[in-house]
Amino acid sequence: MDSSKNFFQLFALPVSFDINMSKLMDAYRSLQKVVHPDHFASGTDKEKRLSIEMAAHLNDGVDTLKKPVKRAIYLLKLQGVDVDFEKNTAMSPMFLMDQMELREQLEVVSKQSDPFAAIDTLYERIASMQMERIEDFKIAYDRIANDIDSGGNSTNAEDIVAEMQFIEKLRIDVERLEETLD
Repeated sequence: MDSSKNFFQLFALPVSFDINMSKLMDAYRSLQKVVHPDHFASGTDKEKRLSIEMAAHLNDGVDTLKKPVKRAIYLLKLQGVDVDFEKNTAMSPMFLMDQMELREQLEVVSKQSDPFAAIDTLYERIASMQMERIEDFKIAYDRIANDIDSGGNSTNAEDIVAEMQFIEKLRIDVERLEETLD
């Protein structure tokens, strides 16, 4: 296994936001069978170390490609765009208002007569918002990857990914609340 390959090459997938999860997991399992540390238990120290490194690299790759936000960041990185959320804090006021409204709804979920229905409503809204951002990202990324009108496209893609990350954090917070209520 060549660790210098990008994750798409590693799993024999086209470089694209849309990936076939079944193919990803099949390739992952196939490669894990080859490099898994259990196969090198009686090997040299160097073989054991390399096996552990390769298994970790595979795990990192599959984790990156499975998760939409991580995949988007990785795609931008492959295009030479280093996403720095510490510096990029500008977001549309409308998006921020939506986030504040959703956070307020999340705070009062446990006081609702049917908190699980309220959680389901939040999940639906979050999923819808995330799908919109994903579609917007794919358009912005395609423009970067195909070098079409490159002025500002990476910034637009970075802004979209930042919003995707905000939405993902909100989804995780909803999951945590749901677990607490269970």
